[in-house]
Amino acid sequence: MSVSHYLPHPYFHVKHDFTILSQSAQSNDVFPHADNFLELVDSGSKSKALSILSEFNRMATCELTMRTLYSPYALMDVSIHWHAGEGHVLCIEKDTRLTELERLVSQHRARLAETNMELLDKKEELEQALTKVKKLSSPLIEITKKEALVPLFGDLDNELIEHNETPLLAKIFEKEYDVIYFDFSGVGGITDDGVSKFVDLLHELDLMGVVPSVVAIKPKHAMHLNKTSINMKIEFQNSLSKVLKKSNCAT
Repeated sequence: MSVSHYLPHPYFHVKHDFTILSQSAQSNDVFPHADNFLELVDSGSKSKALSILSEFNRMATCELTMRTLYSPYALMDVSIHWHAGEGHVLCIEKDTRLTELERLVSQHRARLAETNMELLDKKEELEQALTKVKKLSSPLIEITKKEALVPLFGDLDNELIEHNETPLLAKIFEKEYDVIYFDFSGVGGITDDGVSKFVDLLHELDLMGVVPSVVAIKPKHAMHLNKTSINMKIEFQNSLSKVLKKSNCAT
């Protein structure tokens, strides 16, 4: 029996027209019986599958909605490698927890945008609403039992850190996190006072034994950080998506 039978993910060996020649044992546990791989693809995704996974693209990857034994609509990362007129297909289900975390971040950004629109219409309540925005601008989102995410929004200034430092540190101490990710994707401007306060916050985390990690920092933000002497270990990550995927793999 071929070693592909024992692969930990659904695998299909197909002909040029996607007729199934063989498949892994895991495929039988995830998908219903089918003679052709395209029978497992949702009707709305079939044209996408044909255009991307065709033999003309020797190696390709795409997201497809597929029919499984436990759900008629399961989102899969599908990869194919064509060799000698035959294709080798691997299907890996998208992680629903990753999708939920991305939804939470997106939802918070939408709430913040709504708050900013209200500021334009209510100038007399500017100071009060601005304080509210600052307090909304760095929530703590748990990724794993030992890791949490702090998405920063708006300008990174002295007030942003001051309004959020105490509740953040209290929550981090209570949950005993090992790593805190600060996501700079939503940061606009940045001030020297803001950087100074942010570095002070990082030092406090370091004293607590927590490793701070800065995610998706922009070049203009990096210039400000480089001006500040940071005598501690700080991790830098390229994107939030990679952080979430890495954390998911670790669990």
